[in-house]
Amino acid sequence: MVFSGEMSIFAEPYGDGCMAKTQEYMTLLIALLFCHYLADFCLTSPTMIRAKADGRRLWPIASHAAIHALLMGICLLIAGTDIMRAMMLMGFELITHFAIDTLKGRLTARFTVLADQQQKPYWMVYGFDQLLHLLVIVAIVAWG
Repeated sequence: MVFSGEMSIFAEPYGDGCMAKTQEYMTLLIALLFCHYLADFCLTSPTMIRAKADGRRLWPIASHAAIHALLMGICLLIAGTDIMRAMMLMGFELITHFAIDTLKGRLTARFTVLADQQQKPYWMVYGFDQLLHLLVIVAIVAWG
């Protein structure tokens, strides 16, 4: 079939537009992952970092989550997401990011082994925290 001239290996096997839609999803996913990187590692203030360490001071954690939601909302709107859906997804990001970071901070404060970067449990919890954030981003792409 590949050599018949009717279909190439680059043809869209599931109909017109399937490949284009996949590319749109992948572009949005990459953009949201970049937003996550910026918000989590570049735009986090020392106050936010300290608050996230113990999960007790909620305002800096909420501010951190709001930065995530704002950056992702901008990407969603640029990608053509309806404004009401974008706002709903921003709210989803805000709530889930706040909850994940607060819970991780409280667990870290409660179990000191989780705060020691020299110990494997620290990296297991850190990795799980990032996995949860990435799953939220995948859900946002699916719903966006």
